[in-house]
This record gives sequence, C-alpha cells and structure tokens, in this order.
Amino acid sequence: MSKEQEVPPPYTQGEYTKEGNTYQQQGYPQQAYQQQGYPQQAYPQQGYPQQAYVAQAYPAQQYGGQQVIVVQNQPPPSNETLAWIACLFFCMPLGLVAVMKSRESSRLASMGDMAGAKTHGEQARKWAKAAIITAICAGIIIGVCYGIYIALIVTGTIFDD
Repeated sequence: MSKEQEVPPPYTQGEYTKEGNTYQQQGYPQQAYQQQGYPQQAYPQQGYPQQAYVAQAYPAQQYGGQQVIVVQNQPPPSNETLAWIACLFFCMPLGLVAVMKSRESSRLASMGDMAGAKTHGEQARKWAKAAIITAICAGIIIGVCYGIYIALIVTGTIFDD
C-alpha cells in the first residue's frame, strides 16, 4: 500500500473538516423528554388459601419382629379379552355369557367391590373356557361325521343304483 491509510478524525459536534472542505453539522435542538410515570397501582393480594397436603401412607405394621408393608389391592382380572375371543371365534352363546360376566366384574371393581369383581372374573373365565371347549368338541364331532359321510360316498355304500 503506497497510499497512507486515511483515518477518520474523531467525531466532534460542530464542524467537520475533510480535505479542506468544511461541513457544518446541522444540530437539532436538544429535546428534553419527561418520563411519564403512571401512578403505582396497588393490586389486591390474590391467591388461593394454603391447603395442607396429607400424604396417604399405610403405616408399617409389626408382626413377630418383622415389618410388613400394606399395599393397596389391585383390581382382580376380569378376563374380558378371553371372553371376547371365545365369543367371536368359538361358541357365541356361551361367549356372550362370558362377556357379560367380565363386564360385571369390571363394573364391580370400579365401584370398589373387589370380592364381587373377583367372583365374576372367575365366572367369566369359566364361561369362556366352556365356549372354547364346546366349539373344539363340536368341530371334532362334525369333522368325524363328515369324514364318515365322505368315506361312505367313496366306497359306494350310499346311493347304490
């Protein structure tokens, strides 16, 4: 770089000179802004009354030197899936009874009657098993009868001319 780098002069209010030319800075009158304040508003204290939270824990019970922790009962199985499978794919009349028993089990469990829910759940399982066994036995009997019928037709014992 053969030329010297030009460094701009520092900014000053008033005149600015560059290469002999004089520029006059146009000044605008200084404006005084008054900060407009809004009156401080007092908002009423809003809030919810503080409520005490009581954790519901079951007390540990001591039996013969052993510590036993009581756990809340889970609802018993209603066997609803098994009942629907038995109803749709095996024997519909018995499967419908199983579905009704499983729905009753679910209803009783939601109401808190765990003993009744367990009883109806077991009954639903029994009816579903009965539907499955009945359909399998009926299928075997029908298959054997159909096989005997076909064997008689093939041997010519039936429909002799």
